Amino acid sequence: MKPGDTQESSVSDQVAVVFTEADVELFSEASGDRNPLHLDRAYAQRTPYGQPVVFGCLGALACFGQLRVPSGMCVRSMAADFLRPIFSDVHYEVKTETIDGVWEARLFDGSALALLARATIGADSGIPIRPIGDDSGVFQHAVANVPHAAEIRRGTSTSGAYRCNGAALAALARHWGVDDHQIATALCWSSYLVGMELPGEPALFFRLAFELQRPATPPSSCLRYRASTTYAGFGQIKIEVALESGDSPLVSGHCWSYVRPPVPVTEDADSSRVVSASMAGKVAVITGTSRGLGAAIARALEARGATVYGISRSQPEANSLRVEIGDAANREVLRLLKQRILNEQGRLDYLICNASPPLLPLTLEPNGAERVAEFVKSAIGLTLFPLCEFSDLLEIGEACVVIISSVAVETPVKEWPHYVAAKRAVEALGTVMALQHPQLRTVVVRPDKLITNLTNTPRGHVGAESPKLIARRIAERLENPPPAGKVEIQY
Repeated sequence: MKPGDTQESSVSDQVAVVFTEADVELFSEASGDRNPLHLDRAYAQRTPYGQPVVFGCLGALACFGQLRVPSGMCVRSMAADFLRPIFSDVHYEVKTETIDGVWEARLFDGSALALLARATIGADSGIPIRPIGDDSGVFQHAVANVPHAAEIRRGTSTSGAYRCNGAALAALARHWGVDDHQIATALCWSSYLVGMELPGEPALFFRLAFELQRPATPPSSCLRYRASTTYAGFGQIKIEVALESGDSPLVSGHCWSYVRPPVPVTEDADSSRVVSASMAGKVAVITGTSRGLGAAIARALEARGATVYGISRSQPEANSLRVEIGDAANREVLRLLKQRILNEQGRLDYLICNASPPLLPLTLEPNGAERVAEFVKSAIGLTLFPLCEFSDLLEIGEACVVIISSVAVETPVKEWPHYVAAKRAVEALGTVMALQHPQLRTVVVRPDKLITNLTNTPRGHVGAESPKLIARRIAERLENPPPAGKVEIQY
């Protein structure tokens, strides 16, 4: 059934959708949105998502591609709620329905709703929008704005000229089956506005609601826009927006965005200051030292005189000559580090297995099975391979193994089956390691949620602890580790 028919409700067939990196690049080219969360893999790895996120408005475009508007009609209003992050190479499904004259499309990741798009249809009384201008776009910014927190407040405004890249927009609309280029233009422009200008780089676009007007005369080659923040608080903003061609309004309405906060620094819990030489002469290896808890543990041990070697997939926040760049599950990286420690120190006193893959919600159903399996495999490997590779070096002295687990093993989270399974597995590895190497000392740490880049979401810091506090507790315990052959649980 098509929108505009007389039945009160109907459901269309499901349509499978997969987004590729090429789709993301094409959307960026058409829209001018170059926010690094979507395009810069190294940047995205430092966020809670661990990988580039598909533009929400690209997901909405795929949904609106299922809308078939009857002849003589057009879309008069459109809205979209971006409910969950969308990723490349994941199989999604779009389900459409018309209820009381309102067309809806839902983008599902298995049973989880990722995006909801809506539209109302009315008589077409103006000139249809076609790709405006030549192939080159007009964008005020080539790099996303990075505002200070004080800059994002009620009344903050921006304005300027805007033109989609015409060729890229046409290719984008054609690929996703969007016949109405006004819809595609509205999505591209709003993605650019939120992701590049207001608020810019820290944006997590989560809702838009627009009224669309057909121009009475052909639109100008370059459009003008205005945007003003009408609400700012509790980590989110509401923006009143307008896109115009000369004196003719084309799009008006509102956009909503979360603003990712900077990770706070807890000065009174700073474990980087020198407190003693209690670990002088001790040698430690820590996996996942680039930031967060791993970096905090490294600072806490160094502050006590220990020599710390790290393994990190990316460059640490602070430069360190003793960090191997690579995956902690890569045996060649581990062997190189082990040989270096033998040559330089001849011993290893602490192995702290901290590395873990980025955590995203998943469900136990067909669409999530491969991702659950991949997470568990990756997470176990990040602990298993260091334990195996350094086992003989650990036997030289009365060494201590630290396994960073989570309180989630005791209180599972519904959407974290992969995380709970992985953390229980690495705890089991630590337990068996103590049985096979009874001269070792083993500490399993079960922290609650921590304030790090990986929890830097709108509510991710609620109830979270500073990594420095956990690091200090770990360092204090390692100053006087548990007896050999025992496995101690620390919170």
